Amino acid sequence: MPRSPALPRVALKRGSERTLLNGHPWVYSGAVERAPEVPAGTVVDVVDHRGRFVLRGQVNPRAGIRVRALTWDPGERIDAEFLRRRLAAALRLRQQAGLRAQTDALRLVHGEADGLPGLVVDEYAGYLVVQVHTAGMETLRAPLLDELWRLCAPRGIYERSDVGTRRVEGLRDRPVGLLRGMPPPALIPIREHGVRLFVDVYHGQKTGFFLDQRDNRLLVRRLARGQRVLNVFAYTGAFSAHALHGGAARTLDVDIAVNGLPAARCNLEANSSPGARWDYVVANAFSFLESLAERGPCFDVVVVDPPALLRKQEQLEHALGVYTKLNRNALRLVRSGGLLVTASCSARVSAEDFFQVIRHAAVGAGTRLRVQWTSHEPPDHPIDPAFPEGRYLKCVAARVAR
Repeated sequence: MPRSPALPRVALKRGSERTLLNGHPWVYSGAVERAPEVPAGTVVDVVDHRGRFVLRGQVNPRAGIRVRALTWDPGERIDAEFLRRRLAAALRLRQQAGLRAQTDALRLVHGEADGLPGLVVDEYAGYLVVQVHTAGMETLRAPLLDELWRLCAPRGIYERSDVGTRRVEGLRDRPVGLLRGMPPPALIPIREHGVRLFVDVYHGQKTGFFLDQRDNRLLVRRLARGQRVLNVFAYTGAFSAHALHGGAARTLDVDIAVNGLPAARCNLEANSSPGARWDYVVANAFSFLESLAERGPCFDVVVVDPPALLRKQEQLEHALGVYTKLNRNALRLVRSGGLLVTASCSARVSAEDFFQVIRHAAVGAGTRLRVQWTSHEPPDHPIDPAFPEGRYLKCVAARVAR
């Protein structure tokens, strides 16, 4: 086995290596006995209390996650060839899933699940949008871009690293802009299960679109013919666009984000059939839903897809209460025999937590539910079982009876 050059060492406290040896990619600060004084992003070897190799990763002396793992192989160098292998493996995983037959918009790199912690790469019809979340990935920026350009041959690469996690990592800048190739159009047309949608990578949330709800939007489309659909936290109206494409009679979208309107109008107009009606209301979705629940009208399908409602574990109880109230109000607006489609993208809310939220919401709304569909992350958002923190998306579709 080839020997790598000697690297700075981070020594763990006794017994702290167990989950790491089982593949968990985060070394928390509380597990560290000794760490070198090196710049954030430096590649280090993590060793147990006896000095035995555990993993190789990138250290950040300022962060609660002190080291993010890159490899458990002591002979593997962290260089351009390493990045090429990891990116090629991520692309191969998407190819094996057959996603290109369904869409030309997908996640190509999903952080820890693809062995590249702190990196997100999304593709929209040949344009790549990258997010660099961590100091470690920031140090690898140049070779990463070179390898993405070589492997993907995109039309252009645009950066949207305007994320709060960079502040936690001690990165003060939040870069946004064109990195390589052609600038994306103001709205990129994409296809998703036969539906034409438009993505704003310049001003949109995340990298411009919520790719992880792709299959749940398809579910709504399949069940929407002749239905009246309420889409709360609608953003660019993609759920309603699918519903209209599937023959919905009417859709009502509600969201507070004004910057989603241009794409929403395009999405709704492109998929609306003659005689169908759509409306978009810019309003606080929480208060709008509560007010609507008091006076009606009822809908055949209600979609509730809020943003993450908590960042810290101590916020869990409050967040579960908010989720419960939100779903209780939504259920009051679903006609008997209608459908509630509700989701949570809060990683700290478990699937069981969310199930109990829906159960309590049904009792509060005086309804009975029959859950018919459940889903989680799609294939381009893979999950590493050794990293349960990567499980974040829960979606439930249930028939409502009064």
